[in-house]
Amino acid sequence: MPKNSRLGAQYVSEEASMLAARLVRRLKKQGWSLSVAESCTGGLLASCFTDISGASSWFTQGWVTYSNESKISQLGVNPKKLEKRGAVSHEVALGMAQGAKKSSGSGVSISITGVAGPTGGDEGKPVGTVYVGVCVDESYLVRRGEFGGGDRASNKHSFVIFAMQKAIEAWDAHFGRIEAVRVAAEAEAATDETIEVDLTRALSSINPNLDTWKDNTVWSSETVAMTLEEQGKVSLGDDAEWTEEQ
Repeated sequence: MPKNSRLGAQYVSEEASMLAARLVRRLKKQGWSLSVAESCTGGLLASCFTDISGASSWFTQGWVTYSNESKISQLGVNPKKLEKRGAVSHEVALGMAQGAKKSSGSGVSISITGVAGPTGGDEGKPVGTVYVGVCVDESYLVRRGEFGGGDRASNKHSFVIFAMQKAIEAWDAHFGRIEAVRVAAEAEAATDETIEVDLTRALSSINPNLDTWKDNTVWSSETVAMTLEEQGKVSLGDDAEWTEEQ
């Protein structure tokens, strides 16, 4: 549970502030921008980022698409997939992140859709379930998390912290693999003065079956609904489930 999470729905915990600052440092170093699309967190993610001074230089836009209709009209979420899989799903989280990135023109986008409680959960998606989508350039990542035992306010904070953790991991995976290919290319052509790195090759080297979690990782039976060919993107990993007993 995030520190001081029970002090109110709009309170930004110390942990959330630190994670936001870590991601923003990465954005500013590359000169990239950020957009967010939220449902159950109601703007709390955007608030964490815009609490940082100078946000106007890297934060482009945020959406709170609470209803299914707004997810479709504002973010372009596929209505058939929304109807089939539900608002709290891999497909909708990815669609929200892609829609935010496309509409805002940002380099990075983050989406959150979940069940904050105390009502709305079921056996397959209990209260505390969240899906987070992250797009970094032409790569994407979707993760499922389950946070049991918290109230509505603490669940929202947990969702925001989880989303920022996944965004940082997606960023580091994206640029880390590009850097690895650059170093390899440099080693292969040590005698050349100019080394050109094939970014397509770098991105294609990302293993869609590799996840960056090291602890408490349980693979979900739910698979990626849309192929890489359909998305025209590179997945940073399959849908993974992460649980936390609070």
